[in-house]
Amino acid sequence: MKNLRNLFPLKALLVLASVAVFTACKKDEVVTPPAKDIVETALSQTQFSTLVAALTKADLASALKGTGPFTVFAPNNTAFTTAKITSLDGLTKEALTPILTSHVVGARVLAADVKSGAVPTLNTANGIYLSKNADGVFINGTIKVIQTDVTASNGVIHIIDNVIIPAKESLVTIAAGNKDFSELVSLVLKADPAVAKALTDASATGFTVFAPTNAAFTELYKTTPKATLLDPKNVKLLTDVLLYHVVPGRVFSTDLPNVSGEVGTANPTAKLTFDLAGGAKVKGKSSGNSTITAANILATNGVIHVIDKVLLP
Repeated sequence: MKNLRNLFPLKALLVLASVAVFTACKKDEVVTPPAKDIVETALSQTQFSTLVAALTKADLASALKGTGPFTVFAPNNTAFTTAKITSLDGLTKEALTPILTSHVVGARVLAADVKSGAVPTLNTANGIYLSKNADGVFINGTIKVIQTDVTASNGVIHIIDNVIIPAKESLVTIAAGNKDFSELVSLVLKADPAVAKALTDASATGFTVFAPTNAAFTELYKTTPKATLLDPKNVKLLTDVLLYHVVPGRVFSTDLPNVSGEVGTANPTAKLTFDLAGGAKVKGKSSGNSTITAANILATNGVIHVIDKVLLP
């Protein structure tokens, strides 16, 4: 019993010593940095084999071994398959470079620091747009971050479930090339020229366009004849209706859960509201709910959501 009792003070001293050491380390915040850089980290995981091959082909791997810091939104192999990129054979360095640089931010951005909004990337011609809601973080409204904060010596990696493809066409070009928007395009050309000019000259902040299909306009014409909208005396009416479908800035479907109350439009006298119950809907002041049937069509100067009913202020 004497020997056992004598051990207790010794154990207590050991415990106190270990607590003191732990406390000292925590106080001084001695952290051992990751030994591998971003490229080495990617090379160590087979899920990034396609990404590494693409970086190598585009001659970008050496850049990502630099001091950085970088944040890489890294598509895994499954993400490349989802994007229908099953082989790199048909992609040149020139084709890969704008795609891959769109995945890299020139700063260390941890998951806790992510905020909704525009983020510049190493692709100076095309940034990305982050949405943070209760379901997670999304890029350009469609690509989800599925794993965060894979640390490296020169930055951090966030894994995503698709490949970021930069937009190549403007709002006007996309609308003009889609036969389902022929009525919308024809009416824009008949409205005040300021409408077409605004859509063409959308700034870097961009516009969000809720685009009614031809079928939506056909339904509208039952109560408001097309001839009425095209009457030169009603140019202001037509212009006000069309501007009511345009929201300044880029608003992706993944931003909508964070939107409450009324939202201003390019029509300065009228605002929209959203209803997400049972599917995303945008509500016009005098036209009621219109369902968003296709979302997040990315343009160089904005984003398009397709709707099934014309919005009326």
